[in-house]
Amino acid sequence: MRKEERKYQVTITDGGSSPKQSTIWVVVQVLDENDNKPQFPEKVYQIKLPERDRKKRGEPIYRAFAFDRDEGPSAEISYSIVDGNDDGKFFIDPKTGMVSSRKQFTAGSYDILTIKAVDNGRPQKSSTARLHIEWIKKPPPSPIPLTFDEPFYNFTVMESDRVTEIVGVVSVQPANTPLWFDIVGGKHAREMFYILQTACGQNCSTEGGNFDSSFDAEKGVGTIVIAKPLDAEQRSIYNMSVEVTDGTNVAVTQVFIKVLDNNDNGPEFSQPNYDVTISEDVLPDTEILQIEATDRDEKHKLSYTVHSSIDSISMRKFRIDPNTGVLYTVERLDHEAQDKHILNIMEFPYRRNLARVIVNVEDANDHSPYFTNPLYEASMFESAALGSAVLQVTALDKDRGENAELIYTIEAGNTGNTFKIEPVLGIITVSKEPDMATMGQFVLSVKVTDQGSPPMSATAIVRISVTMSDNSQPKFMHKDYQAEVNENVDIGTSVILISAISQSTLIYDIRDGDTNGIFTINPYSGVITTRKALDYECASSHQLTVQATNMAGMASNATVNVQIVDENDNAPVFLLSQYSGSLSEAAPVNSIVRSLDNSPLVIRATDADSNRNALLVYQIVESMAKQFFTVDSSTGAIRTIANLDHETIAHFHFHVHVRDSGSPQLTAESPVEVNIEVTDVNDNPPVFTQAVFETVLLLPTYVGVEVLKVSATDPDSEVPPELTYSLMEGSLDPFLIDSNSGVLTIKNNNLSKDHYMLIAKVSDGKFYSTSVVTILVKEAMDSGLHFTQNFYSTSISENNTNITKVAIVNAVGNRLNEPLKYSILNPGNKFKIKSTSGVIQTTGVPFDREEQELYELVVEASRELDHLRVARVVVRVNIEDINDNSPVFVGLPYYAAVQVDAEPGTLIYQVTAIDKDKGANGEVTYVLQDDYGHFKINPNSGNVILKEAFNSDLSNIEYGVTILAKDGGKPPLSTSVELTITIVNKAMPVFDKPFYTASIDEDIGMDTPILSINATSPEGQGIIYIIIDGDLYKQFNIDFDTGVLNVMSPLDYEIISAYKLTVRASDALTGARAEVTIDLIVNDINDNPPVFDQPTYNTTLSEASLIGTPVLQIVSADADSENNKLVHYQIVQDPYNSTDYFHIDSTSGLILTARMLDHESVQHCTLKVRATDNGFPSLSSEVLVHIYISDINDNSPVFNQLIYESYVSELAPRGHFVTCVQASDADSSDFDRLEYSILSGNDRTSFLMDSRSGVITLSNHRKQRMEPLYSLNVSVSDGLFTSTAQVHIRVLGANLYSPAFSQSTYVAEVRENAAVGTKVIHVRTSDGDPGMYGQISYAIINDFAKDRFLIDSNGQVITTERLDRENPLEGDISIFLRALDGGGRTTFCTVRVIVVDENDNAPQFLTVEYRASVRADVGRGHLVTQVQAMDPDDGANSRITYSLYSEASVSVADLLEIDPDNGWMVTKGNFNQLKNTVLSFFVKAVDGGIPVKHSLIPVYIHVVPPETFLPSFTQSQYSFTVSEDTAIGSAVDTLRILPSQNARFTTVNGERPENNKAGVFIIEQETGTIKLDKRLDREISPAFHFKVAATIPLDKVDIVFTVDVDIKVLDLNDNKPVFETSSYEAIIMEGMPVGTKLTQVRAVDMDWGANGQVTYSLHSDSQPEKIMQAFNIDSNTGWISTLKDLDHETDPAFTFSVVACDLGEAFSLSSTALVSIRVTDINDNAPVFAHEVYRGDVKESDPPGEVVAVLSTWDRDTSDINRQVTYHITGEPTALNFHCTLLPKGERWQG
Repeated sequence: MRKEERKYQVTITDGGSSPKQSTIWVVVQVLDENDNKPQFPEKVYQIKLPERDRKKRGEPIYRAFAFDRDEGPSAEISYSIVDGNDDGKFFIDPKTGMVSSRKQFTAGSYDILTIKAVDNGRPQKSSTARLHIEWIKKPPPSPIPLTFDEPFYNFTVMESDRVTEIVGVVSVQPANTPLWFDIVGGKHAREMFYILQTACGQNCSTEGGNFDSSFDAEKGVGTIVIAKPLDAEQRSIYNMSVEVTDGTNVAVTQVFIKVLDNNDNGPEFSQPNYDVTISEDVLPDTEILQIEATDRDEKHKLSYTVHSSIDSISMRKFRIDPNTGVLYTVERLDHEAQDKHILNIMEFPYRRNLARVIVNVEDANDHSPYFTNPLYEASMFESAALGSAVLQVTALDKDRGENAELIYTIEAGNTGNTFKIEPVLGIITVSKEPDMATMGQFVLSVKVTDQGSPPMSATAIVRISVTMSDNSQPKFMHKDYQAEVNENVDIGTSVILISAISQSTLIYDIRDGDTNGIFTINPYSGVITTRKALDYECASSHQLTVQATNMAGMASNATVNVQIVDENDNAPVFLLSQYSGSLSEAAPVNSIVRSLDNSPLVIRATDADSNRNALLVYQIVESMAKQFFTVDSSTGAIRTIANLDHETIAHFHFHVHVRDSGSPQLTAESPVEVNIEVTDVNDNPPVFTQAVFETVLLLPTYVGVEVLKVSATDPDSEVPPELTYSLMEGSLDPFLIDSNSGVLTIKNNNLSKDHYMLIAKVSDGKFYSTSVVTILVKEAMDSGLHFTQNFYSTSISENNTNITKVAIVNAVGNRLNEPLKYSILNPGNKFKIKSTSGVIQTTGVPFDREEQELYELVVEASRELDHLRVARVVVRVNIEDINDNSPVFVGLPYYAAVQVDAEPGTLIYQVTAIDKDKGANGEVTYVLQDDYGHFKINPNSGNVILKEAFNSDLSNIEYGVTILAKDGGKPPLSTSVELTITIVNKAMPVFDKPFYTASIDEDIGMDTPILSINATSPEGQGIIYIIIDGDLYKQFNIDFDTGVLNVMSPLDYEIISAYKLTVRASDALTGARAEVTIDLIVNDINDNPPVFDQPTYNTTLSEASLIGTPVLQIVSADADSENNKLVHYQIVQDPYNSTDYFHIDSTSGLILTARMLDHESVQHCTLKVRATDNGFPSLSSEVLVHIYISDINDNSPVFNQLIYESYVSELAPRGHFVTCVQASDADSSDFDRLEYSILSGNDRTSFLMDSRSGVITLSNHRKQRMEPLYSLNVSVSDGLFTSTAQVHIRVLGANLYSPAFSQSTYVAEVRENAAVGTKVIHVRTSDGDPGMYGQISYAIINDFAKDRFLIDSNGQVITTERLDRENPLEGDISIFLRALDGGGRTTFCTVRVIVVDENDNAPQFLTVEYRASVRADVGRGHLVTQVQAMDPDDGANSRITYSLYSEASVSVADLLEIDPDNGWMVTKGNFNQLKNTVLSFFVKAVDGGIPVKHSLIPVYIHVVPPETFLPSFTQSQYSFTVSEDTAIGSAVDTLRILPSQNARFTTVNGERPENNKAGVFIIEQETGTIKLDKRLDREISPAFHFKVAATIPLDKVDIVFTVDVDIKVLDLNDNKPVFETSSYEAIIMEGMPVGTKLTQVRAVDMDWGANGQVTYSLHSDSQPEKIMQAFNIDSNTGWISTLKDLDHETDPAFTFSVVACDLGEAFSLSSTALVSIRVTDINDNAPVFAHEVYRGDVKESDPPGEVVAVLSTWDRDTSDINRQVTYHITGEPTALNFHCTLLPKGERWQG
């Protein structure tokens, strides 16, 4: 029997007071034994088969299969024939039971076989069956074809179906004839299926080889049955072909069988036991491991469950995902309570199996350290010694080992790193002298951290007060004080307040620096005032020493630097009264205007004042001129700022004013005049005189007739170009335009259209324009005019250049004294007509009859006022011929041969000549130049005839006969030609041509055949060919046998361009020979490049040369011929050879200057000139041209930089080096005469400049608090020229103050739907630092606000999109702002934006309709139903008033009234008149906004008979709660009505999501069960409010009543915290105190309660220790602050993650955001030379610029400003001969 599987669950329980138990599954497998023998479906099989011939033997006969109910080997069956096969006519397949024949069978035979089936079990079992085979005659052929009823069949079986069960039936038409079915296709199908033979009656056959079939087909009917057990896991689809035959015809169909799977395989776990170890601090809902099981059955999905555990508590600690098999924690684990959990996991629901999971819980650091006191307080003197102890903090930890090892750190409040803490003992000591001026009390945050993993910590507050001792020296607030006072202030003016702090009273006194008694100080207040007049010219500054003394006699000094400010009392004065200049209109923007002497146009003025009061500013007065020019405000140079156009403005006249920079500003007495001429260039396209040209063309017309003339002008008047006219492509036929005159003529007089639109184009060679030409074609109208002749005819001699009268035409038909106008419509350039007389004349242009013999002029006569009524006549002008052409022979060259025995009169050759002239001038006659005795020529035909016979012994003789061709002109013209006549005899070989010619290229390859010479022997013998002449250099060879001429050596056209070879052909037998001439023309190939006449060219040119000056001419020659020798030149473009300065004429090779030259820019130009021939492919050669630019003294000294950038610390001492400016002069004699000075920008005399070296230093009078930036104008002069430069000195101050908002929180209101760009609020910040450190930039941190607002650089917040108050996210918006100063200090604030409501929403009803039922006899005051609407607006905009609204004939107001506030409808009386009807009307809801908005809702009142009982729901209102993760289809509850009766339930939804608009909940109509139909999301819809209606049908009107249903969705922790932005960026300056706040991260969780509460922590995968030591985050607020002093050089940037976790009750979700911290650099590292001493060598002959030594430094600072290094040479005056240059190299600088 089949093996089975039994499962038993065994539980073991101990006997303790709290018994514990464990459960295990025991699986018992029942093994099979061979207790079933094979069974045949039938005991006897009877079949009839057609007789078989020899061809059919060996084919299958019948399959007798059996089945066995056992499994495995016991079910394996073998078949054999045990009786009836004595003669061996049959054999059987032992595997399938298929019986086949070995021999032929005739009709009438009958065989009986006994078949035995034996299984493979132990012991073996068997059974037998008998097979009766009757052989019949083959049926007669049938005329009716066989067809299956279906083209294909689909059947389905279960894999558990037994053998012999029927699968399906296939049927065939016709069915009344004997048929035999068989499975012929599908190997697997034939094994598993077969045709059941016993069901076929007497017509059974098994023709076909179903050798391994699982299926079979019933032979007469086509019934397919199962032949072997099926297994869907092995094969589930069978595709087979079934064939049917009637003995003659055959039909085939396809059968598809699908085997359906049964759950006959149990699942198997991937492993029987799982072991995992986790820490006790893992969060709930943490994935532990994934358990996997597999099931071989198809589509059997497994589910998993925690079946049991050793300890029942473990069941609560874990859960498993039933679908994925992932095991999760449910609660926090506690190692101390239980360190191991053993679970049993079971799959279900089909065949259960178990796996054991062991969860080991590791211990974790779960106790935080704690301080013994939450607050520590101490005090200290500011004079306390460094290292002295202030106090000790103590903390404890309940853990042990590393988890209890404590480390103390100061987390925040340690300003200036004044204190440090011993990390193990917790002792706080003094590390730096405290500064009472800035900090009188320190509030430290001390953190203690254990060494567990992860570490746990606690913090405590330490307050330390700093006090001053009685015997301490007074402390000034600053060491140095700076003050400024104007030179003209009154005596007694306060200058500055000096203050110091001390424990006792102070006395102030000026101790030094006031030798003249100019100042005095109040001894008690410290105020310094003047007591004498100040004079800047006498002393520009005073340096005072002030002393403060306290009552203990202790004193301190401070320095006061008083700067005297100069007054502006001199106005600027122009040096000239007028300035003139010019420049080209093609000059680019920013070009300098030049004066008449070609020097830059510079407006100059002087000012007698000094420093800033003498700093002049130039301005253009007229606004029009400002559009095109600008004047350099400091130098007075005039430049262009826009493109100029000579055609628009050719001359500018404006004024320039100058003012100084003093206060008050003074200006020159009057502005100066400036005149600028704009020179013209070709920069405008030509312009047609008309945009559209129109004309009328009258028919008939003729070729050459002038249609009209287009004309154009070019605005470039001063450079007039030549204009060229043309027609655009596509406009050519049938018109032609003259390129020079613009005359449009007829090219083809076959005009097919009545309207032509042409595009005419005019070009000046650079630009072009177009115009439209419109031509209307019309038939000429009858004018009444006609010429005296129908046509005129005349003639004129060719080649005549005189102006000659040709003819006179005359038209009649005009009125008396009416003038007529004559014109030639096609005059060309050879004819003209006098418009009034009609006289036609030539223009003097000669005629050529051979070019054109006849001219047909069209003459038109028109009236003066009507140009459409015209008369026309044709004048034919014939050109008379003149004998100006000589005869020309054709068919050259001429060769002839004649037999020596030829008879006189024999035609030898015919020559032909032609003459282009006409008549007698073109008649040609022929004569022989000399009297040749043997020859004569026919004068008319040109036939050369033998006049006299030759001597018989002549052979191979040539005669050169000269023939003259003469024309018949007077005088006659003639031409001569030579005819070569060769005398041959009959024995000589005869060539097939009288001569041979060939053309070959000079680069022809060796052994290349040229042509073939062919001669024949009269005797029929062989011919031998040799070259006997013309091959001087043996360059050719002729094959002596074939006569093929080949090239043997290279040819060169330049040496020999033509060859005349003589080839002899000799008879091989007789020796007779003949010769023929071969003319070989060598074609030139471009194989010679141009050759220059010099290897290089050298010349010298002055830098003052004008544009277009000739430099030199390049000459080259090319040995090739014709086009190959034509050479054109070009300068090869090269960025290093100054090609832009020169131009070369491509034809002549003349080099010209293309730009103005400047020796100081380019002293030597090397041009590469390329000469290229015109061959194909072209060849070229190149030559170098060296042009040396000679110098003239025209240069001013030039600073090596126009702007110098320098940096100096605000704390640098007086006399400190700032920078060094350097200049050079192209004139070497001026180099040591340069003098430097500061022109302006040094108002407070903060800087001094050495006139010889250019070194700028801090002066002794500079203030301690300097301006952030100084711009000095410095000059250098060589005694004749002066140049200026700017020196920008940036003062690097300390960034001492952070920006501060005026409020930490701002509140602003903005109206919803306000336009984009609406101002919201202006936040203000202050920063005590000057300059860049006080420059504040603003940024919005959170993305939500960033999408809706922006903040500009001034702190103005504006909207970037319209806001919607009804959007829950936009009603109250928090904008988180960051203010960042230039040094990296930041501060933060919050702007709360309240969006004020607008009435932009109409009231919305809670349902789409309201229905209720009342009895007809209802009394007054009955509550019918309540309509409810809501308005998402706010305030009055959301107050709703209800009213009734109806257009029906029945007045609703008479029956009902509605409460305007709550929407309850109450009856006013009975409804008897409406019984059995439905009263319908509308309720109108109106809000209180302006403008008013309203909505309507339909209300239906079902009025039922008085005797009707109105049922109701069991409750007046239903409230339910459902979990957010409730499965779709779950039932919420069932609503019932009283009294209970059949009703139809429906939901009445509203138009809002919370009113079940989307049909999230549905109700079963029959049962009233509310079910969930769509997925819930509490964050989108936390609650649902809708109505349920119950309808009870009556005869006429249904009863309808409703109830309110409220469903609250319970939250599930299904939302991760979402950060306001995906990444945060913060900037902090290095050296900032510990505890500095960097940025605040914020995340929002949409869940409710603890599921939505967020905590923050830091995380870093790459550098966790470094991040945790450097930064801290407040777990509640998200503020990130520093834990230590950051160093840019060590860590310029940090990147880490912030993890936001919610406090979900079941499990926690988290998300991360990236935080990037950039640490900005400060100049806290000085540059360091790589070596202490550098040595260099120099020769006195070394040129300037030679490198003497290379110095290198390095600086740990990274920013460009802080790493900026300048090298300056100091020391002896001879050092000025050297110069330092900066070369950046990696992290170092070289000089």
